[in-house]
Amino acid sequence: MPPMEPTGRYARQERLAQIGPEGQAALGRATAAVVGLGALGSTAADLLARAGVGRLLLFDRDVVELHNLQRQSLYDEEDARRGRPKADAARARLERVNSSIRIEARALDLCAENAEAELAGAELYLDGTDNFATRYLLNDLAVLRGRPYVYAGVVGTYGLSGAVLPGGPCLRCTWPEPPPPSETPTCRSAGVLGPAVAATAALAAGEALKILSGHMEAVFPGFRYLDLWTGEHRALRARRDPDCPCCARGEHPWLEGRRGARRAEPLCGGDAVQLPAAGPPPDLEALARRLEGTVGELERQPGWLRFREGGLELLLFADGRALVRGTEDPGRARALRDRTVGA
Repeated sequence: MPPMEPTGRYARQERLAQIGPEGQAALGRATAAVVGLGALGSTAADLLARAGVGRLLLFDRDVVELHNLQRQSLYDEEDARRGRPKADAARARLERVNSSIRIEARALDLCAENAEAELAGAELYLDGTDNFATRYLLNDLAVLRGRPYVYAGVVGTYGLSGAVLPGGPCLRCTWPEPPPPSETPTCRSAGVLGPAVAATAALAAGEALKILSGHMEAVFPGFRYLDLWTGEHRALRARRDPDCPCCARGEHPWLEGRRGARRAEPLCGGDAVQLPAAGPPPDLEALARRLEGTVGELERQPGWLRFREGGLELLLFADGRALVRGTEDPGRARALRDRTVGA
């Protein structure tokens, strides 16, 4: 008689010689953090959840908008209509994809003040962010704690992905300093092709699965570039810099808050400003009661409070961070927060 065909959830993945039952068991024991749940992060998180990574920590500071749906695979029109925080929407979707794993969502801005505590349980950091301050923060923490960090970035029709491994060259060995903002195209200024996102996220998720299944030796030692429009692709092998400020000299300025400090800033998607916490974490329940009847469309959910006022929308998170939509003027955003929530 022919052998029985495996029928379990991960049967086809376990049949891979590179993974097998032992690798699948390792994935089930693993904890991975996906930081940023936009285009790259949502696709990578979906792949990790379907592959059976046992615990996923999901981080994002933004909410779902209609223009996200062209490339951000975890969300739908209802998420955009409600303006749901991406962390909450991603968790809800992935819990329907794989109910056998643990998924923890955190709608916060990962920064120097909270990164070590929030990422303490993660064995791997996967980068789905849209800014270099967070990327260099993750690199600092990965080097300091000896954790793998999988980098990914995409804009226009091309993407770049690679892994920083413990003891190996770090991000700053290749790029000692982040590029100036004036030289960095964004998805807003240059657009982004959905298939470029999918391909880049797949490369990143593939490296993460190698690491988490116990095959770190299979990780490509550097970064890979792929342009989905022209077909151009190339590989950049990383070399450890003996004078690297991070992994050689032990300097971690982003993690220590000396660089990349939080400030009011317009977000990549446009028409929104993020404001850092202006004091201790707010009592959202008490604030909702105080604002009742004085602002429009007041909505209270676990972890956040939303309302409209003066043509703007304010989303206040439990950590005190605020997201103001409808303007790119930090002064106007602060004014709304100060006159409604308080300075």
